[in-house]
Amino acid sequence: MTTLENLYYGNIAPHEYEVERGSEYDATSKLVIRHEQELSATLTEQQKAILEKIKDNHTEIMNLGERDAFCRGFSLAVRLMVEAMSGKT
Repeated sequence: MTTLENLYYGNIAPHEYEVERGSEYDATSKLVIRHEQELSATLTEQQKAILEKIKDNHTEIMNLGERDAFCRGFSLAVRLMVEAMSGKT
């Protein structure tokens, strides 16, 4: 199967990746979780509901940013390929 076919059939998911244990991303994620748990312990139920809405909105913003970065990166890669194929490098 070609890369394009794998992408079409969902065998390739550019937005999914594994986080390496001990990586900077892993450590930062753990800090966020710890701080969120500490904060949640001090909040009322109403405040917790607001925090959940903020987290949902933040996730949506992050997803939009990742999508846009993927599209920009793909467009840049295509332009690089066109230049390389045309001998303008």
